[in-house]
Amino acid sequence: MSDSLKIQGIYAQGYGMIAKTVMRDKELSIEAKSIYSYLASFAGAGSTAFPTIELMLGELNISRDRFYKHRKQLVEKGYIKIIQSKGEKGLQKKNVYEIVNNPDPENPQSQNKATDDEPQSSYPESCYPTAENKESDNKDGISNSLIINNLINNNTNNKHKEAAALVDSDNNISSVDEKVAAAAVNPFTTYQVNIGTLNAIQTEAMLKWVEETDAEFVNYAVERAALRGAYSYSLVDSLLSEWTKANIADAEKAKAYEMQKERRKGGGYRGKQPNERAGRYQSKARYKPKT
Repeated sequence: MSDSLKIQGIYAQGYGMIAKTVMRDKELSIEAKSIYSYLASFAGAGSTAFPTIELMLGELNISRDRFYKHRKQLVEKGYIKIIQSKGEKGLQKKNVYEIVNNPDPENPQSQNKATDDEPQSSYPESCYPTAENKESDNKDGISNSLIINNLINNNTNNKHKEAAALVDSDNNISSVDEKVAAAAVNPFTTYQVNIGTLNAIQTEAMLKWVEETDAEFVNYAVERAALRGAYSYSLVDSLLSEWTKANIADAEKAKAYEMQKERRKGGGYRGKQPNERAGRYQSKARYKPKT
């Protein structure tokens, strides 16, 4: 006969440990401490947590803008890290929150993790982290890249019937590779092929643009940035912000807007031309954001 321990009441759904150092840090806002405590409760005995962004917004009763503003404090202080995980083919697979035991405020993120090196989007970020902690019991977790492609297909469903094949009879999301292959317009793939790799924060920022507009609109911004020799996400975000301020929210109007700008300047941009054999744009000149 084996003994067992049964937990009832408020601890039945799980619990975690909260570092006193974080709670006593006077530079942190009460919202940042609340977010940290929430993540710690999901991490349990481990160091990773996976509540989805929508779950956190709902259960913390906090707006999206407010959440990202105060979560950034935790990242900058080094108390948490947002780790970007990739699949076999180099595609982004998921984001994982890591609660750091030995914070390093001066360098909170490594090269392969989310950083604040790039200019931030004028839109708030969005992410859907997943967990590697088997002891937690959250059925709402879903990987970041699956959400990205699912939103793209939802936004283009009327134009691209391929999206319907990505969801089975039980409404289960198909594999990342299948969805990426089937998506007719995918700005994330376009960016990876023509410009480079997005870090976690940049991915979240671009995802927000897709949510607020549509995939074709964002995809054209990526293509336009690539034509101008962009080597980072900042030009993509700058174009999207410029078009939005001009009350432009679809790809066709954005193309007409850019053509009109070129005519006023006396011709199109000729610094970069597509290289079909390479499958991406080629240019000697590279766009560098103003400092």
